[in-house]
Amino acid sequence: MQLGTAITKALRHIGVNELFGIPGDFILPMLQQLQQQPDALPFYYLTHEPAAVYAADAAARCANRPAAVALTYGAGALNGVNAVAQAYEEYVPLVIFAGYPSRNEIASGLQIHHQAKTIDSQRRIYTEITCLQVRLDNAETATQMLHEALQTCKEQSRPVLIEVPRDAVDFEMVPLLPFPASRKQPAGVHEDDYQRVVAALSIARRPVILSGVNVRRSGAQHAVECLAEQFNIPLVTSLLGRASVNPHHPCYGGVFCGATDTLAYQLLNNADVIIALGVVYTDSNFSAHRALIHAAHFYRVNFPEQSLKSWCSRLASEPLPLFETRSLKQSEPQLEPHFSTDNVVQEIHCQLSQQSTIVPIVSDVGDCLFASLRASPTKFLAPAYYASMGYSIPAALGVYVTTRRRPVVLVGDGAFLMTGLELGQCLRYGCKPIVVLINNHRWDMIEAFAPNLNCTKLHHWQYTSIAAGMGIESIRAHDQESFAKAFAKAWAEPDQAHLIDVWMPEKSRSAKLSKFAETLTSINKTNSTEV
Repeated sequence: MQLGTAITKALRHIGVNELFGIPGDFILPMLQQLQQQPDALPFYYLTHEPAAVYAADAAARCANRPAAVALTYGAGALNGVNAVAQAYEEYVPLVIFAGYPSRNEIASGLQIHHQAKTIDSQRRIYTEITCLQVRLDNAETATQMLHEALQTCKEQSRPVLIEVPRDAVDFEMVPLLPFPASRKQPAGVHEDDYQRVVAALSIARRPVILSGVNVRRSGAQHAVECLAEQFNIPLVTSLLGRASVNPHHPCYGGVFCGATDTLAYQLLNNADVIIALGVVYTDSNFSAHRALIHAAHFYRVNFPEQSLKSWCSRLASEPLPLFETRSLKQSEPQLEPHFSTDNVVQEIHCQLSQQSTIVPIVSDVGDCLFASLRASPTKFLAPAYYASMGYSIPAALGVYVTTRRRPVVLVGDGAFLMTGLELGQCLRYGCKPIVVLINNHRWDMIEAFAPNLNCTKLHHWQYTSIAAGMGIESIRAHDQESFAKAFAKAWAEPDQAHLIDVWMPEKSRSAKLSKFAETLTSINKTNSTEV
């Protein structure tokens, strides 16, 4: 069996239906063999390696299954390191195929082009950002190693590295079918922890479920929602876990993002039992609330160490009381009197809420991420913890590839400068997003943390001209009225990609970003003083 056949069959088996990447010399033989397969995976190639990984990352998040990326040795794989690191920290299952020199090249004794410190530097670097690393350099073991890597990727919901030597396409690989069962014991329930939670719930009056990103990664959304509804337990999510439950669920209490003026915070602060399911404990959420997560009534159920589904199913079978009804109606947020990022997102929410179709929203980091809390989408993607800029434009392609739905993209001008040209690649594959460019002519997130820094200003780029050069309909908006008209026009033209360049006034930062920066800065100052 050829390498291309083995890879295609194995990827199809775990649900991978697409391959992202950039062709490069060491990976070319593998790509050529893959495209010759009768059931070949479509190959979506972009302009820059981080963007290719971001697109795959979004496909994996959106479909809640692994996605695959192909990069060349050294220059390609190392260029994608930051994007892979983000996927690792945010529990996104990616299969990274990276090229590797052939035996003859290594035996030549010459430095191999794209080689870093040693021939194995690529692999050593990736040990920090993947949960398993394998190299398919032996025909007898290659299929087994390939399957083991893919199984690990699924089980741990994190990236794996599969190095493919240039000459591996010449192997006659040993078939290994059917797909081997996992050698790892399936995650269950830690009995002592479980009994403590049951005992606490039996006398509780104000329990709350805090749902994290791994509720979605582990496929436990339905089980969590059923548990909450059965016993009338309020559900709140972390910022990273925002898409882990349906925002229209009757027990939904909003997103906890550290701010104290939200219903989510009030529910957690007043709770006598908090069950944290699949939560990643980041400074974005908890730097100002460390006492909360260390409280005696805060119970952690972590993934992949424990099965979140099993926890919810068992708890649902317990003779627990129906907890008292609490008002979960969230007050309408007050908008700033001047035109702000909050107003932009509120307008998007108002227009999209009138539609019957599901509209995915993809947000970059910075002000647009915090302003996105003004909307309640059922499909929402954002790198809310690792927070690497430039995610949203290539991520739009990943969303489209897996859903065939037209995404709405929120991106700042700083992030757009990093990956905005990938819009041209999106068009090539039929992806025609609505891109809302929050243009405040600066790195606003940086300025929020360092207002006196003199290197946060950005040049007034002509983004409408750049977009037009890629065949994208573009318009500039300056206020609420012009933006509302521009977005309505863009929505009414689904066969055309649109970019709305929203020129923001000087004081347009979302209230939540300002508060977040103020809180985090004061905490860091306090900590450094204590040290």
